[in-house]
Amino acid sequence: MKRWRIWGAVLAVVLLGVLGAGAEEPELDPLLELLVKRGLITMEEALSVQAEYDRKRAAEQAPAVPPRVVATTPPREIATAPSIAPIDEKVTAKDDEKWYDRFDFRGDLRLRTEIFWVEGISPNDRRGRFRARIRPGIYTDITDWMDVGLQLRSGDPLDPVSDNSTFDGGFSLIPISISEGFAGLHPTDWLDLTFGKFDAHKKWVVTDMQWDDDVTVEGAMEEFSFGPLKADLYQYILEESKNEKDAFVLGGQAYGVFGSDSIGTFKVGMGYDNWYRPQLVADLTLSGKLHGNRVTNLLDDEDQLISGFEIVNGFVNWTWAKNERWPIKLHLFGYYNTGARGLGKEYDTGYFARVEVGGYKEPYQMMFRFSRYYSEPDALFYVFAQSDTTMASDVDGYRLDIRMGFVKKSYFNVTWYHTKPVFHLWPKMDRLQIDYIIVF
Repeated sequence: MKRWRIWGAVLAVVLLGVLGAGAEEPELDPLLELLVKRGLITMEEALSVQAEYDRKRAAEQAPAVPPRVVATTPPREIATAPSIAPIDEKVTAKDDEKWYDRFDFRGDLRLRTEIFWVEGISPNDRRGRFRARIRPGIYTDITDWMDVGLQLRSGDPLDPVSDNSTFDGGFSLIPISISEGFAGLHPTDWLDLTFGKFDAHKKWVVTDMQWDDDVTVEGAMEEFSFGPLKADLYQYILEESKNEKDAFVLGGQAYGVFGSDSIGTFKVGMGYDNWYRPQLVADLTLSGKLHGNRVTNLLDDEDQLISGFEIVNGFVNWTWAKNERWPIKLHLFGYYNTGARGLGKEYDTGYFARVEVGGYKEPYQMMFRFSRYYSEPDALFYVFAQSDTTMASDVDGYRLDIRMGFVKKSYFNVTWYHTKPVFHLWPKMDRLQIDYIIVF
């Protein structure tokens, strides 16, 4: 028994020595190990090849020592080459902008059929015609504080209150004229200046009874904004004269905007227009040099205007848009000509009212609008007043509109007028207009 314990201890020592020696030997590559097992190479040859391979691999993985750099004189063309400035992202973006990206092209096309019912206008007291209006325009910002615009319009160049061209004359061409050419300046947040020939309807509060929608003024306008308060001043040239002083109109208005989503938005204000030497404009109409509205102001036996025109107006506009499908707008205007003198009775007062319900900007949306016109002959200056009533400044009438959106940026409009004069003996008129308008 003692002998077996001694031999077991000796065997354990031998096994530990063999295992320790195996642990110190490098791990053979599987291919070398296979060659050794098949007797093609000896263990010593395999270990030699393995050691050489490990040495080369260690040398490749060691960090390379950078070579010694010897300073030399650079070539002349390199030494004198200018440095390259860093790329400015803003300049690059501006360079990528196309020239046409700076321009805004917009306009509209209106196709119209209309019918009149007026006593004596024809053997059957009825007249019908087809008409078209096109207004292409181009607008651009020159700088952050300046913009310019140019617009062309169809229609009679001598008619300031209509851009329509009637389908007649045996396919004769439609005249095209410059209706807008202006510069707008915006030096501060509270001041905007406009000079040239421009559409002022988007810049002030006015009705189509006083200023027809097609009128584009000539002169200058200044807009002042102070939070909810705004004031506009304007100076419009009417007629230049070689023999006497020019005719022009000076005016202005001031109003405030207040309200909330629940009660709607109110716009309340007053305005004043002073017309200097309006007789020069009346003479143009009476001589046939100016087309459009006929003279509906009162004249004496020598065709001179009886009244001056110093017109005060007050207005209230209310907009309630809480219901996006059926917004409501209400417009109320009153006019009083402090320069009217009359013929035994002063014809110096007018008023306008309009209510709108709905919208027409989306396909198949509908809007209903009802308007009331009332103007005594000298309450307004005739030349730029509403032309579709055919009564200009002497009108007692009603208007009903129904608009319906069609495809994108187009809509149908059906308008009916019923008008008669307040003073003159012209016959009453009924007028139906059916329009299709495309905005581009």
